[in-house]
This record gives sequence, structure tokens and C-alpha cells, in this order.
Amino acid sequence: MSEQPTSSPPPQDWRASRRQERYERHLQRFGGGGGAWIGGVILIVLGAIFLAQNFGYPLPRNWWALFILLPALGCFGGAWSIYQRQGGMTPAATRMILSGLILVGLAAIFLFGVDLGKFWPVILIALGVGALLSGSRPRSNRPP
Repeated sequence: MSEQPTSSPPPQDWRASRRQERYERHLQRFGGGGGAWIGGVILIVLGAIFLAQNFGYPLPRNWWALFILLPALGCFGGAWSIYQRQGGMTPAATRMILSGLILVGLAAIFLFGVDLGKFWPVILIALGVGALLSGSRPRSNRPP
């Protein structure tokens, strides 16, 4: 008579261990503070801007363009994280850096009031450079 191999049922606390694993991965990815510090920084910057405005300090006309820099910083942070995790520059890290640079460029355009009448092709050039950089690296899952 052959015995059927019996598989043991998962431990009762498998959900708790899975939850703990997800939490640890989240801490590795985003640090211990989560994303709460971003909201705090936004409130501090807004308060400082309105306080300076109330005391008569001149502010750039399009000061709100500074908030475009927040996702740009997120792109640069994500690129750094990918770079560290993958051990080098990958197409994903390159795309993140290019996205951050485009956002910084847009913020500068709005902040300094640059007329895009003559400079709009720069956006096309940046997108083309990004396409070349992301396509120039060999991918392991690409068929031969």
C-alpha cells in the first residue's frame, strides 16, 4: 500500500506573518516615516510663503510652480532607490531621472515665466533622448 504524502496545513498565524513581511518591505522601500513627512513639508512651505507675502516680501508671480518640484524629487528618489536595488543604472532608473528632469524644466519655465514660443522643441528633444536611453540597454526578457 502506498502512502499519500500529507501536506501540513499552514500555521494559524500565516496572515500575521504575511502582514509583517509586507510591512517590512514597505519600510525598506519608503523608510520608517511613511509619507507623512511630505504633507508636513507642504504645509510648512505654504505657511512660509503666505507669511512672507503678508509681510510684503516680493514673491515670484508663479510661486505655485515650486510644487511641481515635489514629484520631481520623488522621481529622483525613486531612481536612486532603483539604482541601489538593481546595482546599476537600468532603463527604469533612466526613465525616472528623465521624468524628474522634465518636471524640473517645467517648474523653471513656469517660475521664471519663460516664453515657450521658441523653446517648445526642447521638450521633444528631451523625450527623444529618453527614448534612446531607455532603448539602448539590453533587456534579459527580450527574445533574441
